[in-house]
Amino acid sequence: MSALGTRLRGGRARGLVRNPPGAAEPPPAGTPYWLLWSTGIAAVVLCAAAFVLWGVNGASTLIDMIVALCL
Repeated sequence: MSALGTRLRGGRARGLVRNPPGAAEPPPAGTPYWLLWSTGIAAVVLCAAAFVLWGVNGASTLIDMIVALCL
């Protein structure tokens, strides 16, 4: 621990400093964690589907789907 952190914890200046250097700030109160989790789960499902299509029919299926989507 640094000398500054030791002084801030034990000294009178402790109440003046909100977060000592290097301390993490708490997350905002309204963080939509459900949105982060649902996005992550959707990404994992899409990756799994891509690997299944790649394994079953080869790369041509995925390339054909991408080309059809872009046109």
